[in-house]
Amino acid sequence: MTHDEIRAAIAASAELQALVPDTSALATALSNGRIRFVETEVGNGVVLETLGLTTGNALLDALNSETSYRHVLPLLEQGRLRLDSALARASLQAMVGTVLTQVECDAMLAVAQVADPVSEFDVRCAIYADDGTLRV
Repeated sequence: MTHDEIRAAIAASAELQALVPDTSALATALSNGRIRFVETEVGNGVVLETLGLTTGNALLDALNSETSYRHVLPLLEQGRLRLDSALARASLQAMVGTVLTQVECDAMLAVAQVADPVSEFDVRCAIYADDGTLRV
């Protein structure tokens, strides 16, 4: 989060405002649930390990039978499908209700997710001016 985003989040939330000036508590609260997608290449094995044989094979079969996904199978076979791609994530999400449940889709997407915490130092820099006065 940028310093402007940190200040905006605090301004928009009475719960966060109540934590000022405790920068550690603010960093913890702002970090709660934050994730980011990282470069992660997956193949057929990851699909089967993550979803199990039945659902994993159903997904692979669906990808194989749908012409709009014809480019995906070679990437999966080579272990090069990038789940950090917004297009790949949207494509998986589009299969919810037909091939995947939301839980299964989330499990696949989790393969490329890591925590994205907000540091206490960033919170401190965001809420305090150079002269030590609070900016929020």
